[in-house]
Amino acid sequence: MRISSKLAALGAAAALVVTATPAGAEPAPAPPAPPAATPTALPALDGALGPQLTSLVEALKRDLGLTPEQFLDQAGVGQRLAEARPGWEQKFREAFGGVWLDDDGTGIVGVVEGAIGDTLRDEATDAGFTVRDVALTTHELDARERQVGAIVEGMPTDLKELVTGVRVDPTRNAVVVTTRGGDAAQLGTIDSRLHDLAEVDMIEAPDPASDTAPFGSQGGGTGSDGEPTTDGLTPAATGEGAGGAGAGAGLGALTGGDGGSLGSLALLNDTGFIPEGPMRTIVELLSGLTPGTGSIIDGMNETVPNPDPQPTPQARQRGRTDTSPTGPVVGGTGYMVRVPSGVLECSTGFNGELDGKPVVITAAHCAGADGTRAALADGEEFGTMTGTKREAIDTALIAVDEDAAERFSNNLVSADGNAPQSIIGTAEPVVGQKACKTGFRTGFSCGTISQVDADIDVAGSRTIAGAFTVDLCALPGDSGGVVFSGDRALGISSASNVADTGTCANAEAVSKAAGFTPRLSAVPISDVLAAHPGLTLRTN
Repeated sequence: MRISSKLAALGAAAALVVTATPAGAEPAPAPPAPPAATPTALPALDGALGPQLTSLVEALKRDLGLTPEQFLDQAGVGQRLAEARPGWEQKFREAFGGVWLDDDGTGIVGVVEGAIGDTLRDEATDAGFTVRDVALTTHELDARERQVGAIVEGMPTDLKELVTGVRVDPTRNAVVVTTRGGDAAQLGTIDSRLHDLAEVDMIEAPDPASDTAPFGSQGGGTGSDGEPTTDGLTPAATGEGAGGAGAGAGLGALTGGDGGSLGSLALLNDTGFIPEGPMRTIVELLSGLTPGTGSIIDGMNETVPNPDPQPTPQARQRGRTDTSPTGPVVGGTGYMVRVPSGVLECSTGFNGELDGKPVVITAAHCAGADGTRAALADGEEFGTMTGTKREAIDTALIAVDEDAAERFSNNLVSADGNAPQSIIGTAEPVVGQKACKTGFRTGFSCGTISQVDADIDVAGSRTIAGAFTVDLCALPGDSGGVVFSGDRALGISSASNVADTGTCANAEAVSKAAGFTPRLSAVPISDVLAAHPGLTLRTN
C-alpha cells in the first residue's frame, strides 16, 4: 500500500477557504423582507484583501530571481520534458530514469547505462536536453516505492505513525521517506528497516491533537509582504498557562537555547506573552520539535462568521446594476459562497467552457454543495456551483450566469487589479520546474515544483490523488486559484503547510526557524479536465 504525503493541520485548520456555524446545520429561514427593504447582499471581501498584493513581475524577481522572459523559457523546457516523458518511459523502459529541471532551468533526462541507454542518450541530447547517468529506472523506482510502502505498513505503530510520506524523487534517483521527527533511536530503526531501499527526510511536524475546527479569519495581516505581524490576533487570556515560561522554554529548545530570538518574529505581546491565535498554536507545536522539522497543513480554505441575515430570494438572484463592475473577471479573483456555517471565501481558477457555456474552475472544498450561489467581493452573484468532486481530486465548476458571461470570456489570471498573464494552454508539472500561483489573499507568489504524482492526505479530512507541490507561500482565501508556469495552466490551489501563519512574512519566519519550506499542494489541470468531460480552458 502506498503511503501518502500527509498534510497535517497545525492547530484548528481547514482548507485554503473560510466558514462559520456547524457544517450540515440548516440555516434559519429568513423573515419576509418588507416590500421597500433593500435586499441583503453577501458581505464584502474588501477587508480581507492584502494591502499590497505583489504583481507577477515582482513575484518572479523576489521569489525566483527570474525575468518574465526567463520564466517563459523555463516553462517551455518543462513542457517539452513533460511531453517527451511518457514516450520515453514506454520506449526505453530499461533505461529511462526520469526527467526534471535543475536549479538553472536546464532540462535533465536520467539515463541508465547500456545499449538501450545509449539510444535514449542520443534522443535526449538531440532534443536539446542534458543527460545525467542514474542507477535506477523509473520502473524500478516505482517498484521500490511500493516495496517501501509495504515495509512501512508492517512497522510497529509508534514507528509507522512517524512516517508521513513515501515518494519517488527523480532528482536523487531515489525513494524518499519523510517523517514527522522522532528521536534518534526511532529514526535509526526506521532507516535500518528500510534496508537501503529509501532515503529518510525529517521534514514534517507532529499532527495536532485535534484538527476538526474550521480555520477562522482571526489570523494576522493578509498582505504577502512586510514584516512578521500579529495584527488581528486575539490578545492572550490572563490566568494559568497564558504564556511565559512554558512557551519560552520550548522555543529555547527549538532555537538552540536562545529563547529571545523569537522576539524577532514579532510574536510577543506587550506583556511578553505569545497572543492566543494561529501563531501561538504554531509556536506551541514547534516548541516540541527537533530543528529541521516542519508540517504540512490544509488551511487553504477559510470560513468567516456570517455577519448578515440570510439573503432574501431577491438577493439570491440579484442581477447587475449600473454601479456594479463590468470589467473582465480573471483567474485569482476573490469570490464567496454562503453555506450553513457562514461564508466560504476562495479564489476563482481558470476560466473555461462546458457545453458551449462559460464556467469557472475552482476547488470542491470551496463549493459548499452543487446549487450553491457564488458572489464576487461586492456581493454580486455571478454563478452556481456545479460538478463538485471532493474525493481524491478537489475540483468544482461555477456555471456562470448568462448576464455575466461576457465578463468571464477571457484567458487571463491576476489578482487585485495587477497586470494579468495570458494562459494559452495546459502543461503537466515537472519536478524542478518554476511555477507561480495567484489568489485574492496573497496575489502572486512563485516557487519550484518539488513533487509530482503525490497522494496527499489533507489533515485527515480529504485526499488529493496525483497532486503536485510547489515550494511557495499560499494562505486561506487562495484556495481554488490558479497555478501556472509561463503561459500554461498547471493546476488549482488546494492546500498549504503554512495556512495558519496569518501572513507570508510570518510563514517565512516560522518555517525558517523550524527548518521546513512553505509548500502549496495543487490538483493537476489535466485531472480537472478529465473529471469534467467536455470541459475546455479559455485560451484566447
